[in-house]
Amino acid sequence: MDMSEALDQWLKQVSKAAQLSISDQEKITKAGADVLAAKLKEATKAKHPDTKGNGGKYGHLSDDISASTGDIDGEHNGKSVAGYGDKAFVAKFLNDGTKKLRGDHFVDNARDDGKNDVFAAEQAEYSKIIAKLNGGDGH
Repeated sequence: MDMSEALDQWLKQVSKAAQLSISDQEKITKAGADVLAAKLKEATKAKHPDTKGNGGKYGHLSDDISASTGDIDGEHNGKSVAGYGDKAFVAKFLNDGTKKLRGDHFVDNARDDGKNDVFAAEQAEYSKIIAKLNGGDGH
């Protein structure tokens, strides 16, 4: 294969990658969101264990973590989110602190510590999708 053919083949692959469907984009970002949700759950259990009661109306903080496709408003635009649900305000108080409570930044630290793992999960999903678009089986 000469240089011209190789560049043409590469351009076709790049063009396919640039035109990923919203569904494919969400698969990629959801893989990262799932990893981030797991990191948040792990950090929450480590710093603020579920040792008191049943967690009240909404359950324990570590049980209120999820990941889903769609943005924060639920629009399906290729994005995915991960985080706390109804008890997000509790996580904010514990993370940032209040006038009477010193924050321990466990959410910030979990996000920072998980960046590479989130990126790796997204990269793996992206590679599967691109392989499938280029005629492979996606595995």
